[in-house]
Amino acid sequence: MSLTGYFRCWDCERTWAIADGLAENPDGAHPQNHLGEGWTAADEPATTVRSAGADRPGEAPTRLRQDGRALLAADGTPWGHLTVFSDSAPVSMPVSVPVSIGGVTSLTVVSRPGRPTLVAGAGDRTAVCLWNPVDGQLVHAPLPGHPDRIRAMTAVPLPDGRVLLASGGEAGTITLWDPATGRPVGEPVGNRLGEVIGMCAATVPDGRTLLVTATPRGAVRLWDPVTGESVGRLNPYGSPIRSIAAVPVSAGHTLVAAANTKGGVHVWDPAVGDPWERGAAVQLNGRALDDAGHRVAAVPTQDRTMLATGDDRGVVRLWDLSTGAPAGDGLPSSEGTAGVPVMAAGTLHGGRSVLVTGSRLGRRLRVWEPETGAVRHIALDVALTCLAAAGPDLIVGHDGGAIGLPLTR
Repeated sequence: MSLTGYFRCWDCERTWAIADGLAENPDGAHPQNHLGEGWTAADEPATTVRSAGADRPGEAPTRLRQDGRALLAADGTPWGHLTVFSDSAPVSMPVSVPVSIGGVTSLTVVSRPGRPTLVAGAGDRTAVCLWNPVDGQLVHAPLPGHPDRIRAMTAVPLPDGRVLLASGGEAGTITLWDPATGRPVGEPVGNRLGEVIGMCAATVPDGRTLLVTATPRGAVRLWDPVTGESVGRLNPYGSPIRSIAAVPVSAGHTLVAAANTKGGVHVWDPAVGDPWERGAAVQLNGRALDDAGHRVAAVPTQDRTMLATGDDRGVVRLWDLSTGAPAGDGLPSSEGTAGVPVMAAGTLHGGRSVLVTGSRLGRRLRVWEPETGAVRHIALDVALTCLAAAGPDLIVGHDGGAIGLPLTR
């Protein structure tokens, strides 16, 4: 049989003849394009970053290698530091619960005016960790008090300047925390509508900030974080929800986007009392949505905030919520990124927006700058569970904990 044609390997970014797959000796297989000199298989790092140059013929991808906590470019110049988030409290901290949290399945960034930014994470253990993103150290002992396994988290900025941390569990429990003290705020709220799989904070024109929670059974509720009372509901159709995100459309006004389990994406205005009324919300063009499961995220740009959708095949799109139409070409599916998507958006130095996408339990990420079209690839040696962005740094939750790495040099 004669085998003809070529394929491109996502992992090494080389083009190979299909017949090379039959070579008895690996030395007998020769790629059609080669990487830069001096990089051997023995140098392959645990964390590898590949630049958009890999998508242009004749250009070698940029790679990073790990040297202790330092990340170095292939030419040996410093790139940044790899931060391993600790699950062990310093000796000076009183510890009343086991400090090992195992895998991290939920992350959020807590930005506080005039105070250091924190990263909050939780996993299958019923404890919340608050880390300093600079060195990965715990700022409090792991916080006990959540009665069930945590499935979602979000930061809730209040009109008085305080920022609370909200966590939702698999049994429907909702808990609010003060990140400054590491203590719960009030008693946990029981949500009898099922597992909390998504949370976000939405501001409305009357000055309030509302906590929004969603369940797989389709219950999307609005909560007053100060009183703990339910003050409204969204999703009048009752579609089972998979993911939600808050998308600011103006100062003091946020819309809520949600992806259901059937491939649809809804947009609601929490400022409207009747959930059947759209208010400022504009629904997405359904014909432009692929018939696949989606996740949603908000992407801040220099002039507005866009909605991002990522589906199970790895297709990523940006949407203009003023028209409901796709913005630009998006990213096509890519080998190694299909599966239940995980996404996080951040801002690089200079104000450039970036969207990082991958798949749950996958080991590969794409770093996309929508405004320039640049795409870089990151290969990790951990199974992804969730993502968050703290400015130009990416926080990765995985099956063994959490790590942080800079997205640019």
